[in-house]
Amino acid sequence: MTVYTRRLSDKILLAFEQACETGALDCAEQLLKALEMSLTTMGGPGAVDRRLNMEPYVHAFERLQALKNAV
Repeated sequence: MTVYTRRLSDKILLAFEQACETGALDCAEQLLKALEMSLTTMGGPGAVDRRLNMEPYVHAFERLQALKNAV
C-alpha cells in the first residue's frame, strides 16, 4: 500500500498556483472544482479535519476571481 505524505488537496492547490502563474485560467478553474470536491468529500462519518489554517484555500478562490476580473 502506498503511503502519501501530502493531502490530495495540498497537491491540487500547488497545481492551481502553477496554472494561475502560467495564465491557464480555464485549467485553474477546473482545479478549484477538484479542490472543492476534495475538501468536501474526504473523510466520512465522524471524520475530523485537522487543518489549522483554511486561509490558503479561501485565497485560491479569491485569486481566481481576481484574475478572471482582470481579463
